[in-house]
This record gives sequence, structure tokens and C-alpha cells, in this order.
Amino acid sequence: MTLQEFRKLVRTEFGGDLGNMTPANVREFLDRVQPTVETPYGGAHRIKLNEPEQTYEGIVRDFLKQVLEMPTDQAVIRLWLYCLELTISSVSDVEAEKFRQLFAQLSSHDSD
Repeated sequence: MTLQEFRKLVRTEFGGDLGNMTPANVREFLDRVQPTVETPYGGAHRIKLNEPEQTYEGIVRDFLKQVLEMPTDQAVIRLWLYCLELTISSVSDVEAEKFRQLFAQLSSHDSD
């Protein structure tokens, strides 16, 4: 996938200003798009995991090292998707905490 194709896909999915992004449709987008851009075969073949790193930091370092060696279009796409993944993860954590607090309050009212 070229960067131009990726831009068109993102804008079609989320709108020109990305204003149609929601946690749900971002998760669906990532689940659908990541396999097609992360394998040279468009996700149609088996993936063999061969991760020599044992820590999160090592895995991230290895990922960033690999991205530096990629052609520009693929590197930008991978980094953009990685950033989106981190963002949606952070939003999900914040929302989960809000729900935890809400349900804690509701359960305390039920016991009254």
C-alpha cells in the first residue's frame, strides 16, 4: 500500500478532518488494516513469530529499528498505525477507569 492509498483509506474511514473517529471504529480499522500493511502478502499467509526480544522495551526498540530501514511510505504508515494504537489504548484505559468508578458508585448505592 502506498502512502497516498493509505491517506485515502484513512480519510474515507474517518472523514477529511478525522472527525468521525471513535474508539470502536478505530479498533475495527486497526484490526482490518494492520494485517494488510504489516505483511508483504497482505495478511493472506501465516505469520511466524520470531521475536528475540524478551521485554516490552526491547520489542519497541526492535520495531523502531526495523522502521528506520523501511521505505518511507511503509515507515510512515506503520508509525501512524502504531501511534493510533497507542492513542486508542490510552483512551480505552481512561474510559475503563470512568466505568469502574461509575459502577463502584452504583454498587455502593445498591447496598444502601
